[in-house]
Order: sequence, then C-alpha cells, then structure tokens
Amino acid sequence: MIKVGIAVVASALVVLAGAAVAEEGPPIRTEVATAEAPVGRPTEILAKLTIGEGYRFIEPPPRGNRVIELSSADGGVEFARRVFRGTLEGNAITFRLQVTPTKPGPHPINGVFRVSYVTETSDSWHLRHVSLPLVTTVTGTE
Repeated sequence: MIKVGIAVVASALVVLAGAAVAEEGPPIRTEVATAEAPVGRPTEILAKLTIGEGYRFIEPPPRGNRVIELSSADGGVEFARRVFRGTLEGNAITFRLQVTPTKPGPHPINGVFRVSYVTETSDSWHLRHVSLPLVTTVTGTE
C-alpha cells in the first residue's frame, strides 16, 4: 500500500512539473529585413529582437546573444562569419549580418537566434535561454 501511495504522489509531481514547464513561448518579437545587392558586393541584413514588458535580455550571457547556423539552401549567399553577435540596446538586441550574394536572383537564408532573458517578480527571477528561427531573403542583382 505504501508503494502505491508513493507512485501516485510521484505521478502527480510529474504531471505538475509538466504543466509548469508548458508556456506559450518567449515574449520576443523578431523583425528581420531582406537585403539586395549586386552579385559579389557585400550587403547587410538588419535583424532586431524586442522583448515584452516584465522581461529583459541579459548581456553578456555565457555564449553571447548571437545568430548561428546560417545557411542558404541554394548556395547563392556567402556569410562574412559563421556567428554574428548582437548588440543590446535597451529592450532590444540588434544584429547586423554581413552577406554577399554570389548568384543573381532571390536566395532564401535560414539561421537561429540564440538569446537569453530573465523574468523578474518581486521575490525571484528566472533565466531562460531560447532559440528562435531566422528566415529572410537576399537578392543578387546584375
């Protein structure tokens, strides 16, 4: 009987823990511009992440607020670096991604924003590390 009681309590704790983890997602809004430049000429993509009220980005987190895993599905874009760090400005982080179109036409690119933020209440704070998708287009002109 004691073993059954322990199993029920353990199951209830697992259910409660799962409910506490389930969130709607981070309170972050992303704005990512597109870019256009002549083939072979570097250009910049401006990306900005803004956080909601009651939250704040932290700087510098252990590995920095950054964009990683940049890729172009058709290989029509070169990236100046593999990782781009963001600049914290109030309640926003700005990223300036240097890219160069290598072929004419539109080229979709993908990446991942990795950022950290905290929520603060009157008696505690909670640190969160999140990954958000970066999707945009670089167009090469002739």
